[in-house]
Amino acid sequence: MDEIRDQIEAIKRETERHAFSSFSQADALRVGKTLLGLAEDEGLCVAVGVDLGEQVIFRAALPGTSADYQHWIERKFATVRRFAKASMQLELQARLEPDFANQRALDPSRYVLCGGAVPICVGSTMVGAIGCAGLASIDDHRLVIRAIETYRKAIDGS
Repeated sequence: MDEIRDQIEAIKRETERHAFSSFSQADALRVGKTLLGLAEDEGLCVAVGVDLGEQVIFRAALPGTSADYQHWIERKFATVRRFAKASMQLELQARLEPDFANQRALDPSRYVLCGGAVPICVGSTMVGAIGCAGLASIDDHRLVIRAIETYRKAIDGS
């Protein structure tokens, strides 16, 4: 239990650390392309997406995926929008609270407690979500985090 709590805290800090000072549609498109590029370079079988508010900015699916992958992204994003937290953090929370989904009346056709979607924040305000589907939960999450970090390095010039 303590290990899960530590992981939850680490993801909270990670989300805070990756907040932007501003984030536009152009940023959303570029970070989506960064995520897609990482997945392509590694030969991964994933679908990726970026939303800004309720607007879909970027979607792509690599060879070997199906339409079902898009449904996973949409459910992960719905979960991130509802709780303003990374879906991996919520998956871990559900491991601590087995009734998490039932107590919150989460319709499994709309929401999924599965890692791979991360809120995009400007300061402490969530403005969108970035995510992928196709790998194990933690691997989806790590790929998205690497994409954010890669994009931030590119725009910061470091």
